Amino acid sequence: MAFSAGFVDTSTFTVADGLFSAHITGNFVVFAYKLCHHHTLGNFANLVSFPVFISAVILTSKINSIYKNEKVIFVSIGILLMIAGLTAFILKQNHIETGFIYHLMLMLIVFSMGIQNTINRLFPNSTFGSTTVMTGNVTQAILDFFSYISLPNTFEKLINVKKSLVLLSGFLTGCIAGALISSTFGLVSMLIPATLIIVFAFFERLIIPKIELQ
Repeated sequence: MAFSAGFVDTSTFTVADGLFSAHITGNFVVFAYKLCHHHTLGNFANLVSFPVFISAVILTSKINSIYKNEKVIFVSIGILLMIAGLTAFILKQNHIETGFIYHLMLMLIVFSMGIQNTINRLFPNSTFGSTTVMTGNVTQAILDFFSYISLPNTFEKLINVKKSLVLLSGFLTGCIAGALISSTFGLVSMLIPATLIIVFAFFERLIIPKIELQ
């Protein structure tokens, strides 16, 4: 999930003129910058992304309170990214790089990342921490590391450091892959994280046994 978030966030930032899809608050900075330097309708995609993100959080929370189905919510992220990737492919075939459908596709990606951000809160046992924004994970990893080396009997802190490293390395790898692939194929690359998430959601219990870190 961290790989997918890094992949998606970097892809939209690279291809869609500085749009953050996972690190949503970064769009305020980008929007303010664009507002000061050039004024076009497309610049407001960064600002519109915030209410779209909020809608995703509210809807995900509501659906979870009714159905209590973790797997369905995970799969929904992959489905939305799959739709976005297929839409990007159709637009690319018709040489369309702007317009209503294009921006709707971008908001669909933002919506999917809003769901993933919500998952981190609803299902904390399914993730080691935030899989979308790494600032908190870096801070926690540093605190846990220095707590481990300065205090006795803090083996649990070392486990937390390992968890943070899993998230950070996954996110970084996703960022690099997203930048390289999307710069060539555009947002058609959304098909990659979409496939990974759907496959993992359905087959996770078969391919990755549930084991506790020792």
